[in-house]
Amino acid sequence: MMEQVVRWINENESPFGRPVRLNHDGRRSAVIAETAFRRAAVDAPLFEHDEAAERAASDLISLLPRGQFGDVPLAESERLEVVLIQQNLLRLAGTLHGPVYFYPVPGCGVVSSAFGDMADGDHLIEVKTVARPFRGTDLRQVLIYCAMKYASNQTVDEISLYNPRRARLFRSSLDEIAFAVSGRAGVELVNDLVDAMVGFQVSA
Repeated sequence: MMEQVVRWINENESPFGRPVRLNHDGRRSAVIAETAFRRAAVDAPLFEHDEAAERAASDLISLLPRGQFGDVPLAESERLEVVLIQQNLLRLAGTLHGPVYFYPVPGCGVVSSAFGDMADGDHLIEVKTVARPFRGTDLRQVLIYCAMKYASNQTVDEISLYNPRRARLFRSSLDEIAFAVSGRAGVELVNDLVDAMVGFQVSA
């Protein structure tokens, strides 16, 4: 059902913020997105140069495939994109009660611990700063995080997908998404995901 669910998500997303045009080589998008997110996480002044955020973003991107495209310092036009994306992220954070960036996700079975993008109590927000619509991989990622938190006795009631470049937001209850994906309640779906992660560990 994933293909139909993702189509439904993209049909029911809402405008949130102002779209940010892609004015550079697309291979630079990752370092721009990461810099903007790190600046939003510390509420950095919008037009103040932030070498620490740029360096941390570049170091992270260098570990990824095609990471060499993050080695070059940001141009001024790219810094403007960073600011505009950061503004959208801060606008979203302003609607939340107590947003936490880089929230911890406990490990489960064969899946190691990680850090998610944003959380607000029992609400998880997955941020995808890309020029494309949402994909099944985006939804799978946040559902896996829900399962990993469930395995540590932490509840998740709501999930959101947010694209600050396209300024598009989708928000739904975990139960609604789980039913659309699997025809079951949220607890049943995440419990099956936990069983699968632990099962792979046992079989290994």
